[in-house]
Amino acid sequence: MRAEGTLTVVARSFDVARSAATTSGRGGGAQFVVIDLARGTGELAGIGGTGGLAMDQDGAHRFWLEYELR
Repeated sequence: MRAEGTLTVVARSFDVARSAATTSGRGGGAQFVVIDLARGTGELAGIGGTGGLAMDQDGAHRFWLEYELR
């Protein structure tokens, strides 16, 4: 999975590995990601961190990313 976008004023890309879990019933579940240290490009070379996406029972999605540039 490739994440693309802008962090501060840096526009480059990095790869993440992800895993997912779902709950029984309507909706619900979570996905967790780890940033692949070897796959950042440009100014994001050396990026590392974790994050995830939570899907609530009411359909709301919450995404978070904690990262560090080395």
